Amino acid sequence: MINKYSTTGELSPIMKDCNITVYNQLKFETVIARKNELYIPLIEESFKLIDKCKSGDLFSKLEISFMKEIVQKQYKYRVDDKLLLKLNDIDNLVNSFNKIDVINICGNIIVDLFTKGFIRLYGDIIEGEAPIYYDGEIVDYETVYPEEYENIKMIAYDKSLVMDAVQQRDDYIVYENEIYNRSLVTMFEFALADRNKRYSSSRIPVIDWAGAPEYYIASLCNLDEEYSKNKEMIKKRDCLKDISDLCKDVASLLDQKLKDIFERYEKE
Repeated sequence: MINKYSTTGELSPIMKDCNITVYNQLKFETVIARKNELYIPLIEESFKLIDKCKSGDLFSKLEISFMKEIVQKQYKYRVDDKLLLKLNDIDNLVNSFNKIDVINICGNIIVDLFTKGFIRLYGDIIEGEAPIYYDGEIVDYETVYPEEYENIKMIAYDKSLVMDAVQQRDDYIVYENEIYNRSLVTMFEFALADRNKRYSSSRIPVIDWAGAPEYYIASLCNLDEEYSKNKEMIKKRDCLKDISDLCKDVASLLDQKLKDIFERYEKE
């Protein structure tokens, strides 16, 4: 018969109680460490990402350093499958979002708008063809574009000007009682100005226009419409919404875990 007051031996009740106490203490410390090192940093990153998505900023890249680390090091963090799936989806969406280059897209739109306006104003944007030589023989011909076209390609991808043109952060400019996008006018003026051309002479419009050419071309541009309906830009906006929705799901899951920890281990 075992003496319940015995303090020796493997079956000692006191030793059992001691072991249970140590086990509970270790479990408590493990849970609290997981809370502080995993759940809280993760929910805070989720909140930051939600705020970033709310801003609607399509120019800046999204950063999810901790989420990405969890996805890549599941062997270390061992989050449950439901949470891991959402984090993986967020990671994929953020990668897709960051790959879409808004400046390049807007630059292409601006060059295209300039090209169409230039053709309307001057009749064409192709100067001719130049031979391509190989070993002293003509093997092909390449299209020769005017200096104005090369100039617009030089400036249309300037990040500051593009952001101003799209976000309309600067004031509009008034010319002949009409309102124009100042950044577009600035870029078009740079492209068309004689000071920025080495070979081309001043051009004569093929239409009835006596004003500055940059304003005529700008008057034909609807940058907002072209920007808004661009398929890549639509995809980028959709990514932002999906990321925000997933982050809210993640925050909700984590909030429940934190509540459970509080109720079980921390509530007085």
